[in-house]
Amino acid sequence: MPIDGVIKEFHDSLEADGTISVRVERHTEFVTVTRVRKLDSEPGGWPESDLLESDFAELAGLNSPLLVCHVSILVLGNPPDKLGPVLETFGFGDTAASLIGGGAAQVCSDFRVRGDNSSRIILFNKDLNAHRLGRMVRRIFEIETYRSMALLGLPEARRLAPLLGGYDTELVQLTNRNLRTPAHQHKQLLEEITALSSHVISATAETRNRFGATAAYAKIVEERIALLRETHVVGFQRFGTFVERRFKPAVRTCEATALRLEQLSRAAMHLLDLLQTRIQVEIEFQNATQIQAMADRAATQVKIQRAVEGFSIIAISYYLLSLLKFVYETADHAGFHFDPMIMLLAVPVVVGSVVITILRVKHALKAES
Repeated sequence: MPIDGVIKEFHDSLEADGTISVRVERHTEFVTVTRVRKLDSEPGGWPESDLLESDFAELAGLNSPLLVCHVSILVLGNPPDKLGPVLETFGFGDTAASLIGGGAAQVCSDFRVRGDNSSRIILFNKDLNAHRLGRMVRRIFEIETYRSMALLGLPEARRLAPLLGGYDTELVQLTNRNLRTPAHQHKQLLEEITALSSHVISATAETRNRFGATAAYAKIVEERIALLRETHVVGFQRFGTFVERRFKPAVRTCEATALRLEQLSRAAMHLLDLLQTRIQVEIEFQNATQIQAMADRAATQVKIQRAVEGFSIIAISYYLLSLLKFVYETADHAGFHFDPMIMLLAVPVVVGSVVITILRVKHALKAES
């Protein structure tokens, strides 16, 4: 971020020849180069700059810097009684002007970018000493520097504007589809909502730092304008008012874009949560149906088991009674005669024994499980 300053007086350390000094400041994402050149007399027009853009790279110590802001400030003596003709002499068009520092100085600028990519500011010094003059020049430089850095977020906001419009439309369509999509088509809708949410989150991540920096730089600009303590110059718009009227809309655009991204992200995530909840409810309903079916099958199996147990008692009892009958008939043929009442009494005894045995086995199995 090279900045070229041409002033008559500046409280700074000068080089050996006493006419030029350079100050390089490295910030988080940019570098400022302040070059001060002391003039011998009041110029009749704007002094020619003896620097090229390539010279700023050497001063900043960078290989291929991007020039974001180039500001030249010319400090003159007392402000003239008629400001218009003097400004025309220096090639100024529609100019904004203010008394600053409680009337101790006057700042003027037309905010036009010249052919050398620089903008020009004139500071008429009335009562500022070297120290106050240096601080005042620094504040004006910072206003232009941070204003330019803040505006770096505007291209991002413009780039995202059509994308956000498309995301809004797609979100509305997906929301309407969520209301009428049958359960078996949830997978496709879930994939589309997930893709939309991914695009919004990606755009938010790409621009979060830029929009955050824009908000921070805008706050610095507002603070530096307040420190100027401007008062009105008859016939001219205030310097700070001109900056704010053309600067704040861009900052608000960035803020609105960041807010829109955040709201889109929340809306997409909310729709995703709604769809996932709906899918979860469907799954739980299916699970409940399956559990009920399993319970019905288990009840049927219990009934079958009880029926099998009954048939088992009958079968085992019939087998044992047949065996007793065979023994009885064999003994009768061998000459051993028994009372037929024995067979009659054996029926309830055998059946009862079988029932008791099966119940004891069933009880033992339940105890083990």
